[in-house]
Amino acid sequence: MGSLKVLVSGLPSGVSGTVLVTGPAGYSKAVTATTTLSVPPGTYSISAAAARGANTIVPVVYDASASSSSVNVTADATASSTVTYAVRPGSGHLWVPMYTSLEAESYANGDLAASGSPSPDVTLGSSSHYGEAVAFDGAGNMWVGDFTGFLYRYDAASLGTSGTPTPSVTIDATAYSTELYALAFDAAGDLWISTYDNDTLVMYTPSQLSTGGALTATVVISDDGSGSLSGPGGMAFDSAGGLWVADYSNDTLVKFSPAQLASSGTPTPAVTLSATAGGSIAEPNDVAFDSSGDLWVSNDNTGTIVRFDASQLASSGTPTPATTIASSSLGGNPTGLAFDASGNLWVSDYTSTDLRQFTNPGALTGSVTPAADVTVSSIGSVDYPLIAFDPPPANLPINTP
Repeated sequence: MGSLKVLVSGLPSGVSGTVLVTGPAGYSKAVTATTTLSVPPGTYSISAAAARGANTIVPVVYDASASSSSVNVTADATASSTVTYAVRPGSGHLWVPMYTSLEAESYANGDLAASGSPSPDVTLGSSSHYGEAVAFDGAGNMWVGDFTGFLYRYDAASLGTSGTPTPSVTIDATAYSTELYALAFDAAGDLWISTYDNDTLVMYTPSQLSTGGALTATVVISDDGSGSLSGPGGMAFDSAGGLWVADYSNDTLVKFSPAQLASSGTPTPAVTLSATAGGSIAEPNDVAFDSSGDLWVSNDNTGTIVRFDASQLASSGTPTPATTIASSSLGGNPTGLAFDASGNLWVSDYTSTDLRQFTNPGALTGSVTPAADVTVSSIGSVDYPLIAFDPPPANLPINTP
């Protein structure tokens, strides 16, 4: 027999990583701390997944690197590999796109824990971009949808400090839109974009996202001729892979099934939710799912936020929302919606330029006027900011590749 020592370093107390050791004859062992294994001679592979911290709002991510990913163990000798974890830049933050003069700003856990007017933790500058939405891929790279028809990727390594980084990838989507609105990743890592001006949804695959340039989208979903897509805005995937879209100009929410998203076309939505007489859906800006599969919607026209129970999403109709948060609890024009790691709802507002947090929103039923539990004021120069946590919460049916 021989010995294989796996040294694990860089993680704070209370955070565990998982290092997988595989080798001859199907050998497989997962270790979470420095360990010496007694193993038969042979070649062993060392791999480690990223680890998440225990922050209650948005966790920090720790990426792992191994000094030797392949280790040869000989009889009566000790071989070793060191797995070192380091904080992924940009993680542990809520990111807000900036429409003028800046690309995006971020706020760390400490900035979000209590009401106030904190300075952004990180500010990314730009002289010509008009950020409308941000989304994060599985590696922690930030994608910014621009209101001039371009899509930019900023690598995670450039997100830890303020500056004016050069995008690592630029995609020219002007053939489809000059107003890219919302971004959403599916479970395969495909990036979906809603084009507010062109009434379409376009999709780029991971290989296209690594290439950049003026690309032909792999899938383009267009209006079916009845106004099924009319000013598409915010998007979110449900747990079954269906894509829900806020149809701003038509006062509806529409769902496309995974089968409808597999190829280009003009499918009639699998589900369409229409507004009640009371204006339950009124120029919807964004949508987000909570951990129960309930769908939350921000309304520009009425300044409200509404919740539809998962059971109300199975078929088309005009359901009465299970919850309506009145405009008096919000800033005037609620826009972006995002749930944090504890299930609290965060709302951006372009009129007041505030971020508001509502604790345990699922407990709110009927028409309510709750006071925000946290208000982060004066977040900067925004238009309709569609906010995103880095990383997205792990327990939600959302766009996490």
